[in-house]
Amino acid sequence: MGDIISYVYEFGGFTFAEKPFCEVDGLLFSHFSYFLLDKIIPHIDDNKPAVFLCDAAQQMDWHNFISVKWELEKNRELFYKAAFSRRYRNTKVNYFWEEMNADEGLQFCAVTFMLGNGDTFVSFRGTDDALVGWKEDFYMAYRTPVGAQLKSTEYLNRVAKLLARKKNLRFYLGGHSKGGNLAVYAAMTCEDGIKPRIGRIFNMDGPGFRPDFMDTLDYDGIKDKILKIVPDESFVGLLMEQKDNYELIKSTEIGVQQHVCFSWCIEGDRFVRSDVQVPKRKELYDRINNWIFALEIEQVGDFIDSLFKMIEITEAKTLSDLKNVKGGEFAKKLHPIVQEYAGMNEETKQVFWEISGFMIEILTCDQRERISRWKTIEKIRQKMEH
Repeated sequence: MGDIISYVYEFGGFTFAEKPFCEVDGLLFSHFSYFLLDKIIPHIDDNKPAVFLCDAAQQMDWHNFISVKWELEKNRELFYKAAFSRRYRNTKVNYFWEEMNADEGLQFCAVTFMLGNGDTFVSFRGTDDALVGWKEDFYMAYRTPVGAQLKSTEYLNRVAKLLARKKNLRFYLGGHSKGGNLAVYAAMTCEDGIKPRIGRIFNMDGPGFRPDFMDTLDYDGIKDKILKIVPDESFVGLLMEQKDNYELIKSTEIGVQQHVCFSWCIEGDRFVRSDVQVPKRKELYDRINNWIFALEIEQVGDFIDSLFKMIEITEAKTLSDLKNVKGGEFAKKLHPIVQEYAGMNEETKQVFWEISGFMIEILTCDQRERISRWKTIEKIRQKMEH
């Protein structure tokens, strides 16, 4: 079994005319929105010619080239190898758009890839290292639409107008993590004339939507075009997912580390489907989802505010900052939220600690360090209970 890099080595010599677009290509272009292309390709307002992917690679600052902090060497190899392959080098890149507003909890980025065969892939960036993006992910549990979702619709509508002169234009939409959610949202809410031109929507381990919100959208009109890929121990892809319309795949990692797409197993031009029929932690995920869905919207908002107040007192701005916070330092700063915690009901407190446990897994790869942080959290819990 290989990974996305080995896929590029195996099939990079084939053009899209020789080997049609496949699901692994969908992951590649979904992932490419994480790369820092803002100083290389035109902004959506610039009205300038697109840049070939191979030319973008030559202009890339390889000391600061991607918005995520994981697997830097693999990311560098993936982009460079793809950019100079027959399959991808003639891809044109254009219409970059990025917005971030910490006060409003907004983090949005999208870019458009025009493939050598005439098709167009609209890629939405997922959550990177910035905590403002993770907070917006949690906001999706109660405040839908969030700012990034509204921007995704606007972006797709604008790109479609800019490319309106192209006949028989087919769109692919996609994104990893939150980007997958944005791709689905944009497809449901874009202008009616665009929807028939959407060929496929790639949701790569992205969260779902609240059921009450889904009832107001045109999900049935696009559901057959969605391919949602979820590793078999995923948490992110099953957050607020209630329709079970996803395909489980194998990963070389465990727990939340499966969210990193370099761990996804690939054979030929397909992801390796998992042997298990249901996600390994589905019972826990269902409990968290049911808790979210049962609460009033205002209650979910209060919970998320309390959770992020705990994070904000560490003065961390990114996940990397949060990894470096020592348990003792964290405990000393706990006093501002003890009173708020005391006001939670018992069910909310339980979910609070379960989500805290997930955050430990997200932030800690070393098993000994993970155990140490669990012990610190348990001490904090006991202190807050008394």
